[in-house]
Amino acid sequence: MSFLGKSNLSSGGPFLGTLGVNHKSSIINRQSIRGFTLIELLVVVIILGILATLALTILNPATQIKKSQDSQRQHDLKQLQTALDSYYNDKNFYPQSPTELIAAKNIQTVPNDPIASLSWPNYVYIKDQSDNPQWNVLFAKLALPSSSSFSCPLEQMNSCLPQDYKDKGYNYCVVSGNVKCTQIAAMNIAPLPIITPSGVIMPTPTFTPTPTQIPVCWCSQATGWVNGAMGCQVVPADPRPSVNINRYCVCPPVNRCTPDI
Repeated sequence: MSFLGKSNLSSGGPFLGTLGVNHKSSIINRQSIRGFTLIELLVVVIILGILATLALTILNPATQIKKSQDSQRQHDLKQLQTALDSYYNDKNFYPQSPTELIAAKNIQTVPNDPIASLSWPNYVYIKDQSDNPQWNVLFAKLALPSSSSFSCPLEQMNSCLPQDYKDKGYNYCVVSGNVKCTQIAAMNIAPLPIITPSGVIMPTPTFTPTPTQIPVCWCSQATGWVNGAMGCQVVPADPRPSVNINRYCVCPPVNRCTPDI
């Protein structure tokens, strides 16, 4: 009895009180780990769905990809412009083609548009038509052109854009030297060749004659791709007939060139 008395079991003392506390704690623990109900799970799924939708709306992966591609285009043209200016500093004139920059070691390779293909035009290089060009312009097509300011300085000048500049979708350019707007206004856009690991793909420009235009403009290889009778000139000219047939020539009016061979 002395043991029971000391333990105070009969009066429900600390020992039983301790047992009671442990029993209540075990009940609470079982309730806390019983898991989510179906309604709670649905609420969590709905909240996660809303957050995911908001994240996609804010980030918009497709737009981010286009922005990244446009940044690459601007970087490529700036890189080409720097190489062209370096070439000019060495020779006091610009090259006839950007590929000459490689031989001159001003650049390792001529970059392509990130998604250049027959459906998306590659970069364009136009220049002074003299033997020692004193100016040049590089064109690119941006997926998300700036609406707050002109992306091409030539757009701010009167009659200083190639005839099919907008039709081909170009909206960005960088300029080197004192451009001649009268020459530029008579030109048509001719994209640079697409350089691929497997070779070169020549972009084929689309051509839709208007009622005021004749279907073709004949240009003779023997006369340097210039037809004096019609005043036609390939822009830019190339000694390979298979290339010129898909390019354009300047004559009244402007039409695609069909070589006379």
